[in-house]
Amino acid sequence: MKAKTFVLFLALIAALGFSFSASAEVGVTDTEIIIGSHQDLSGPIAGWGTQVKMGLEMRAKECNDAGGIHGRKIKLIIEDNAYDPKKAIMVTNKLISRDKVFAFVGNMGSPTAGATKPLISKKKIPQMFPLTAASLFFDPFDRYSFGGWVPYYDQMRCATKWFAENKGYTKFGIMYQDDEFGQIAKKGLEDQLAAMGLKVTAAESYKRGATDFSSQIAKLKKADVEVVCLGTVIRETVGALKEAKKLNWDVDMVGISPAYTTYVVGLCLKAGFSPDGFYATGQTPYIYPDSPYDSVREWCAKHKEMFGKDPDIPTSAGWAALDYFIKVAEKAGPDLTREKWIDTAEHFGVYKDTMFHGVDIEFTPKQHQGAYDAILSQVENNKFVQVADVSFRD
Repeated sequence: MKAKTFVLFLALIAALGFSFSASAEVGVTDTEIIIGSHQDLSGPIAGWGTQVKMGLEMRAKECNDAGGIHGRKIKLIIEDNAYDPKKAIMVTNKLISRDKVFAFVGNMGSPTAGATKPLISKKKIPQMFPLTAASLFFDPFDRYSFGGWVPYYDQMRCATKWFAENKGYTKFGIMYQDDEFGQIAKKGLEDQLAAMGLKVTAAESYKRGATDFSSQIAKLKKADVEVVCLGTVIRETVGALKEAKKLNWDVDMVGISPAYTTYVVGLCLKAGFSPDGFYATGQTPYIYPDSPYDSVREWCAKHKEMFGKDPDIPTSAGWAALDYFIKVAEKAGPDLTREKWIDTAEHFGVYKDTMFHGVDIEFTPKQHQGAYDAILSQVENNKFVQVADVSFRD
């Protein structure tokens, strides 16, 4: 009797042990993988946050409809950070403590995602593809944080090299926001010019929130620069283009990803002029329903069927971020843990963007930047058209 009881006891322990091992990782059950994200859904960049949310939801649905990841469906929980660092911290705590998320994907904004980064990493939770090109997500190195988007610095170096090599320009000017973002853009220009034995011809800054850029553009014109590099966001980009038009100054202007948006085109048209000729760098060719790529046209049609409207670049960013997570989780196998996901990501190799035809992404155990190169596009007939794949590393 005692022997039989002992055998039953061992069987019970074994069963409990199996149960614990099968559900030991936070955010992973036999049927689900819980993914968290915080987006601006009600604040100043809600136009971007709501689009990222749609991209995340679209990729999650596709994955779940196909059977999930080794039989587990993605449970996506998205909270509103309102582009407020304090609120971002509050919803992140909720996602960690109450929702028990396995990982964070695509958190929105430099100040908001930046505020929550230390909290997430301290809990040893993977966080990837924050919707910002700021370097703090990979520099200094952090095992639990993955960048994934081409940094502003690298984008400016890529653009600078292209204009020097393809147009023979030697006189570069810059108009930049007088903050960390603008300084990063300026440093990218300076460092690339130095690598080619050149210096910045003229540099003009403006305070964040400024609405008049007449003096900056006038001074850059007086310096006779051949190209104006812009460390600007949307409204400031439009302001620079408008001032050049007023001066009848036919000069090349190039922005980086914050200016790579149809919002710039729309605001220019609303102001009474076309931004044709304007260049900008980004991660992928621009997403249009009539894209030259079959995969993009089909994806846009699926998006419109699901949400009733055409997608934009932020939508594709959300989709691509979750796509990377899914591919790594599939390769990691059915016994999914956070540490195993990270190890797999660091040895995954090159992630090829077969959907949007963007730049290659690769992480290693020593670098989590991921992307270094960029796509250069130019506005033609009020649409961004790809000009070249650009790199400063060649």
